[in-house]
Amino acid sequence: MTAGAGRAQRPGDAGHVSNNWVPVAAIGVLFLGGAVAAVLVDGDTGRIAAYFVVSTLVLVLVTAPWLIRHPPAISARTGAYLVLAVVVELGALLGGAVAAFHGLGAWVVLGIGLAMYGLLERGRVMVTAGVATAVLGLASIVADRPWLTLVLALSTAALIGFAAWRLRETGRQQPSNRPRGGPPAAARTRAAVFPPA
Repeated sequence: MTAGAGRAQRPGDAGHVSNNWVPVAAIGVLFLGGAVAAVLVDGDTGRIAAYFVVSTLVLVLVTAPWLIRHPPAISARTGAYLVLAVVVELGALLGGAVAAFHGLGAWVVLGIGLAMYGLLERGRVMVTAGVATAVLGLASIVADRPWLTLVLALSTAALIGFAAWRLRETGRQQPSNRPRGGPPAAARTRAAVFPPA
């Protein structure tokens, strides 16, 4: 059975949902920057929208090397992840372009994207953080007050930071299936099935 079929595996073997803690933490940092942007641009929706769109692209570029070295669970088909990435980026771009959203549509899209990614990875903490992020983004759009946007963006960053911490702790609590100094379980299985000549 492979990781794509839903087997939970130890981080570093084939992939584990806890390896998502770095990208999730990066999303938290993105929202800290969003809080600063909300204060600095003081309601300039174009600049806020540009911040979220550009920072989302940077987030992907910065976290991709981590996910390559520490793969996530990949509990769904690879195509689903690619579609989600494209939809989130387009949604962030379009959501930021809608003037009625005050440049904060990308915030809601990122929250929904995180929740959907959590569903693909079967990570409840990411689903919860994503839904809460989307709700806080909607509250900021409806309120349309820069000081409240600051407070809600800081709250979102704290919430996502907590989710990243929970993911990291989940990875640390996974039982190791590797004896000290021995090969990984997959290598031991291969050796048992195909003993060396």
